[in-house]
Amino acid sequence: MPSKKTRYSIQIIVILAIFFFVLFNLVFKLIIDLRSESIQRKAVQHEKDRIKQEFIAKIDDQYNRLLKLYEAKEYDKAIEIIKVFNKYEKADYKNLSEIKKQIRLFYLKKKLEFIPKIHLNEYMKLSKDIDIEEDDSTEVFIRTPRYGQYFYTSDFPILLEGVALSVAGDFSDGIIWTSDIDGELGKGKKIAVRLSIGEHQITAAGTNGVTKGRMITRVFIEKEPDFLKKYIKK
Repeated sequence: MPSKKTRYSIQIIVILAIFFFVLFNLVFKLIIDLRSESIQRKAVQHEKDRIKQEFIAKIDDQYNRLLKLYEAKEYDKAIEIIKVFNKYEKADYKNLSEIKKQIRLFYLKKKLEFIPKIHLNEYMKLSKDIDIEEDDSTEVFIRTPRYGQYFYTSDFPILLEGVALSVAGDFSDGIIWTSDIDGELGKGKKIAVRLSIGEHQITAAGTNGVTKGRMITRVFIEKEPDFLKKYIKK
């Protein structure tokens, strides 16, 4: 009959044998899982590479399809194709940058219900919504006066207000205002001016330090009629 010490040793050996058996199975399963995961990753990457090469091989067809959607103003569908161009590092293909810019401006004006309500944070969000955040163009918008607005000299001073926005920030304080009649009017996001009588083409020009942008509006300045003079407060 085995001694107590011998039985204890046998128990230790059995426990260790079970431990190493379980450990071996766990390690073996881990190796199999890692190998399987690696194979799956390679398969997924291979499929991604195949799709990318297929896209690049037919990139002109994709671009022509994008142009047709853009010209038909089907911008939602056009944006989906633009995202694929961006994904495969073809964001600057041919005239794609200009197309992205025009689509962004379309949605910007549409969603903000016209220019006077525009704000930088909304501009930034809308820009990123359609994956064109790499565009460093400067967009300038005139809030007031409205295009074709009439003023009498008694309305002076007239408020000129605008914004100059880029995905890099708000550059409205640097806007330069000019008139085709009176020349440079001043600098800033908001200025008050007195204009000569006549039809003025007002230009607001801004820059983010890399690119420039501008917007033009037209206003009419008239001398108040004699019959109105008695109603004008001095």
